[in-house]
Amino acid sequence: MEAKIDELINNDPVWSSQNESLISKPYNHILLKPGKNFRLNLIVQINRVMNLPKDQLAIVSQIVELLHNSSLLIDDIEDNAPLRRGQTTSHLIFGVPSTINTANYMYFRAMQLVSQLTTKEPLYHNLITIFNEELINLHRGQGLDIYWRDFLPEIIPTQEMYLNMVMNKTGGLFRLTLRLMEALSPSSHHGHSLVPFINLLGIIYQIRDDYLNLKDFQMSSEKGFAEDITEGKVSFPIVHALNFTKTKGQTEQHNEILRILLLRTSDKDIKLKLIQILEFDTNSLAYTKNFINQLVNMIKNDNENKYLPDLASHSDTATNLHDELLYIIDHLSEL
Repeated sequence: MEAKIDELINNDPVWSSQNESLISKPYNHILLKPGKNFRLNLIVQINRVMNLPKDQLAIVSQIVELLHNSSLLIDDIEDNAPLRRGQTTSHLIFGVPSTINTANYMYFRAMQLVSQLTTKEPLYHNLITIFNEELINLHRGQGLDIYWRDFLPEIIPTQEMYLNMVMNKTGGLFRLTLRLMEALSPSSHHGHSLVPFINLLGIIYQIRDDYLNLKDFQMSSEKGFAEDITEGKVSFPIVHALNFTKTKGQTEQHNEILRILLLRTSDKDIKLKLIQILEFDTNSLAYTKNFINQLVNMIKNDNENKYLPDLASHSDTATNLHDELLYIIDHLSEL
């Protein structure tokens, strides 16, 4: 017995592929129905400027995929979501404790991959700093989003507060991706950092998601009809509606919006009532759609290349890349 204990404590912990398979089940479940690969497509397009070698690009893509899918596991628990990509969420199959542990485990697996990007100590330190900073930002934004929802109406965020929250919550993973690529890039001819572009893209992405959750049938089939209302989420249209009714002194409508959000209802008719308020009484859905288009036009009308990469000396690359990035932007503006 003592010999076995002595051998055990003088070696690394034992871990088998079978053990790995067991604790990865909640993560592997979400992979059964892949997402739309928006982030991976964006990485490929941005790399036309950054010129990372294939091995580094593959690792960055893997890091982003691990972080994205793991964050969805946590999101679904925090939102009490029944569906993700049209299938039952992992925590309802494998339980909340196991799913939380798996998601956290995958965060650290992603961090472990950072060491494979470089053997140069100063660069590695920079990459790990980027990784930590943006994961902190992501959790800060997510924390605010949850607090506003769970303690409504203690704080009714303004539009500015909402945009700052999104810069952290949604912008975190977008920025992490780009900042890793910029730090690794052997190229310097794109002229300026693309962080402002990626920040704007993250804001568009989140507001569009808020809008489509209330309007899009396909999203309803994948996540449930107007699931943000069931969650009680203080989304962009809700932020506009609450501030609009408060400013206009429309107390009855203001209180009705709050009442429905606080119900956490799955009743379709009640949810449709709130959507009608947003559609016809406060014009919040039209406002949201117009706001998205304004943000999109900031990029599409960027004649000075404040946001898009400046590739004046590489005209063919510039034209093709700009076309691809604008195609992505156009996709995000399809409502």
